Amino acid sequence: MWLKNASVYDVCTGKCERQDLQVEEGRIASMGGKAPSHAEAIDLDGAFLLPGFFDCHVHICVDTHAKSVANLWQGALPGTIALFAASAAKKMLLCGITTARDVGGWDYHEIAVREAINSGLIVGPRLFCAGKILSMTSASTPMWRGMYEECDGPAEVRKAARKQLAMGANFIKLLATGAVNSSKYERADTIQLRADEITAAVEIANDNLTHVAAHAHALPGIRNAVECGCRTVEHGTFGDESVFKLMANKDCWLVPTSCTATAFLDDEKVVAEQPAHIEARYRQLNERKMAMLRLAAKAGVKVAMGTDMGTVGNHPGDNMRELEVMVQSRAFSPRAAIASATLEAAKMMRLEQDLGSLEEGKIADVIAVSEDPLKDITALRQKLFFVMKDGIVYRNDRVPA
Repeated sequence: MWLKNASVYDVCTGKCERQDLQVEEGRIASMGGKAPSHAEAIDLDGAFLLPGFFDCHVHICVDTHAKSVANLWQGALPGTIALFAASAAKKMLLCGITTARDVGGWDYHEIAVREAINSGLIVGPRLFCAGKILSMTSASTPMWRGMYEECDGPAEVRKAARKQLAMGANFIKLLATGAVNSSKYERADTIQLRADEITAAVEIANDNLTHVAAHAHALPGIRNAVECGCRTVEHGTFGDESVFKLMANKDCWLVPTSCTATAFLDDEKVVAEQPAHIEARYRQLNERKMAMLRLAAKAGVKVAMGTDMGTVGNHPGDNMRELEVMVQSRAFSPRAAIASATLEAAKMMRLEQDLGSLEEGKIADVIAVSEDPLKDITALRQKLFFVMKDGIVYRNDRVPA
């Protein structure tokens, strides 16, 4: 199969070149040539081709329309959560997310969805899952009963980390600080798991050739995560220049999830339905997140795109919003934002040999938009019409239904 008459985007150079792309057995077989007149081809005339995008921070089991995160899924019928997660996964794929990292599921339903996608039973992005999030005993655990694994002290953390891997997790996720979407008795600007506990989780991850993702808003928690060897800091909200310089000097990536506040605050109905302390936190954090992006970019921190899809108002299928926020912050050019969701994300996940760019020999994950996203980043959300994953076309709006 050939994809022809489109401008192919090179994430390494930031340039587009009009050329045809040949796909065979799920990989890019050749580029730069002209599709033979007799060959099976999809004409993408005038489009811009990019590699499939990554979202490195999603929660596919969480209902983004929920009026309250407290007691989510209580009383749900068997199968409800997995079916919801499967629907969310499909929406992500159709908006151009061909690879995603689920950083906290719900009673391992997301792992069942991952296996169903891998077997071809259902449609979705390439999923990498953390299982349950490692948390200290906290006021918020009862609100997220299917998502958190309580563990206090290094020994319990080691056991909990091993449990997630035994259940099929690809990596470990932990709470180095409190969260925003939490009980009013929990603060996002305070630490949770301490350095010795984080180190215990990192040791288990290293033993199993994988990594730790650290939820971290508070400055001391960010520093603990970096110094203890976590692969990623998720959120990084209260980071300062010194901690971002520390991250830049280590193999530690920032997954900023900056669209959470705008996704929440842009929907008046969503805001009206949430507890007052949740609304107040989002209003406080919105500007802080923009400033954080500028600090991180100035310090040279490596960034992998993540949305935190699953927070209230932050819906599956709207994942490209994060790139718009990154550009609006004035911390990232469109080229840099795109890199964070393609090759940089692939490097963070150690998948760059197969994914993250359009090159001969790589897996054929390809998206197409009808306008140049380097000129207008919103094209990725508003003008996307074609999605291919593993050489299979899952969306092509130019073909009549």
